[in-house]
Amino acid sequence: MRQLRENLCKSSYQKLNFFILLSLLVFSAACGKQKPQVKPPSAPSPTAPPAARPVPTDPRATHPLTPEPEIKPPAVKESEARQSPAGPMIRIGLETTVAEIRISSAGEYYLTEKKPEAQRRLVKGEILLQVEREGGLKQSSVFRVQVASFSRDELASDLKRKLSKLLDEPVIVYDNKANGLKQVRVGECLTRSDAQDLQKKLSASGYSDAFIVSDSAPKAGGRTSLSLRGPDNLFLLSETGFLFQPSSPENFLRCNGKPYRGLFDIFPNKGGRLTVVNQLAMEEYLLGVLPAEINPKSYPEPAALAAIAIAARTYAMKNTGRFRADGFDLSDDTRSQVYEGVSLENKDTDEAVQQTAGLAVYYDGKLIDAMYMSTCGGRTEDSSNVFDTPPVPYLKSVFCAIESAPGKGERVLEGRHTIEQVIVADDGTVANRNIELARVIGIIPPGSRISAESLAGPVERSEAEEWIERAVKIAKVRQSEKPSRVKDITTRAGFHHYAAEAFFGAGEIKSKTSLRDMDYYLGNLRDGSAVPEATRISVTYLMKNRMWLPFSDNTVRPDEPMRRGDALSLLIRWVESAHPAILRKGTYVAHTGTGNRVRIKSGSKTEEFELSPNPSLFRLDSGRTTPVAHLRAIGNEKVYFHVTQKGTIDFLEMELSPTGAASDRYSPAAMWDVTFTRTALAEKLRSIAGNIGEFRDLTPARIGTSGRAVQMQVSGTRGAVTLNGYRVRNALGLKDTLFTIKREYNPDGSIASFTFHGHGSGHGVGLCQVGAFGMARAGHSYEEILKTYYQGVEIRKAY
Repeated sequence: MRQLRENLCKSSYQKLNFFILLSLLVFSAACGKQKPQVKPPSAPSPTAPPAARPVPTDPRATHPLTPEPEIKPPAVKESEARQSPAGPMIRIGLETTVAEIRISSAGEYYLTEKKPEAQRRLVKGEILLQVEREGGLKQSSVFRVQVASFSRDELASDLKRKLSKLLDEPVIVYDNKANGLKQVRVGECLTRSDAQDLQKKLSASGYSDAFIVSDSAPKAGGRTSLSLRGPDNLFLLSETGFLFQPSSPENFLRCNGKPYRGLFDIFPNKGGRLTVVNQLAMEEYLLGVLPAEINPKSYPEPAALAAIAIAARTYAMKNTGRFRADGFDLSDDTRSQVYEGVSLENKDTDEAVQQTAGLAVYYDGKLIDAMYMSTCGGRTEDSSNVFDTPPVPYLKSVFCAIESAPGKGERVLEGRHTIEQVIVADDGTVANRNIELARVIGIIPPGSRISAESLAGPVERSEAEEWIERAVKIAKVRQSEKPSRVKDITTRAGFHHYAAEAFFGAGEIKSKTSLRDMDYYLGNLRDGSAVPEATRISVTYLMKNRMWLPFSDNTVRPDEPMRRGDALSLLIRWVESAHPAILRKGTYVAHTGTGNRVRIKSGSKTEEFELSPNPSLFRLDSGRTTPVAHLRAIGNEKVYFHVTQKGTIDFLEMELSPTGAASDRYSPAAMWDVTFTRTALAEKLRSIAGNIGEFRDLTPARIGTSGRAVQMQVSGTRGAVTLNGYRVRNALGLKDTLFTIKREYNPDGSIASFTFHGHGSGHGVGLCQVGAFGMARAGHSYEEILKTYYQGVEIRKAY
């Protein structure tokens, strides 16, 4: 891994030296006006660098300094740079709205003003760059597009954040003192024509009620420059900006303390602020993208990381030049791909970048728009349904699984039960699970023979006393007094009384149960009056605390013999209540090797266990357990298990995955629920719903191939409007559009609240990151993963 980083650094370091000269011509001037852009659009094709602009040759004079000897960079041919394994150079915008920035490095680094024949200075320590405006700030007239008005600050702030992510335009919240409303406004247009273009963009994006307003904005008076201050009284002033380059590949440059590979290009922009660009080789850039997009500690499968690395590389190449008007190629946030520089770099993601170096995804000979998201919820969606764009042949709805064959780690667990017949307890539940657990943990003495016939028979006094004593010991319950003697502990009332005092203590029962309680609970039973006086308090205590329930015919049958099966089932419930750790819990990871071994994850720790011969196996469905002869495990199922003193598993319950066999079942966003009151939902939808009057309801208008709500109807007292589902999702802050809606109603029949029961996280188009992990865990290659999510594509070297 160290060699990988050294190779990348040396290769890109040569390219950086060459590219410094090229940058002075290509990117030095502030860039032209950028058209508003709503995300996610169809990605532009890779573009050539922008044409060079004239560079000012007579910048304002600064305090004179004795020039240091100029250090010429080694000459590198452009053809050599292009053929480098580090890939083409790419420019990433780190900042565009700050007024000052601090640059530093652990070692020495080079500083060059962006002007012809500028000398390169070797500096060290921290340098402060600030925007300097000649003539100060003045107010100028501009046009903005007002999107919505709110009475609450937090709602206006929420919309501002959403619009800032979707648009490459300034977004402000105007506090209208006249009416007390917070008005969200977009843009800073110099002409009404430009504002009309922005209004059309917003209307097409679902903000149909947006309108143009006149406003004012601060404008720099005179020229805008950058001042540079550093150690040893270093001071420079430039209208064109500065380049910073590390003196060696090992000394990373830092922007406000955050380390980055490559060089920094810093210049003033038209907004009177600083633009900070990180210029580096593509492969170095990916080292900072991959761990920011997927956590390698949570999802450590190499094939998944490789697939996402190829998708990220393809996306970057396809979208290069998207922010050309701002002087860089891509942003470092979700408008492009999240990029965190050196700080998150990880050996696993580094390895994925190295192994896939130069690989990209193509369709019909062209780079694809490699869209991806966190979690697809079991199935991806057609891009045309999500973004209201023409269909894209490789971005079709697919199941989040490879259906061809069982995956690695899948297996069938085999077991056997002591009792094959179904045993029903007195409360109507299946008692097999509790009876077998009683045998496993030792409530039933070793060597005892149990059968369906014996369990249906009455418990003997010696059995009852021994089982209760063993259960109390296993539950680690300590009582200062022994249970009181009763006439016959083999009757139902007698057993409940004796066992309750042994577990909970006579003092606890007496202090928590009043005479009124006894009259109330026993008075609601058909035969409550038949409960013997000495046992009434214990039976009431158990009912009140739901430690025992009457028969389904509302009887207690106090004088009937206590069956063995009922006694064991009751004791196990109390043991688990008092000592929950009697069964360990975790998540099934995989079958390992050729033996009878399994891996189970508990918290952050994964352990390997041997299965006992013929373990007791149960399937858990919504709290109901069913004895089974085998369990098919695919991974990520919840399990509850008992480990013997030898370290083997002799009892295992498994809860099947509620999201089925989808490969993204490992994601915490595979299932989610969110509830809004009707008032809160109305406030969030106001900015996109238009003039529909008082909000009444929200319903799916059209369902996509995956089950997503691709269109939603918002209804009000004045009418209804149908909106793009993805826009509604953004307005509500939901994880995805793959959801169903449950409503709660007021007494008058109006809707009180909406609960969204959903699956997935993201737009639902393209590669599913957690699904890629699931496929990789099942033994599939990065090529199989990519060709599942991107239909009809090929993977080949781009450089």
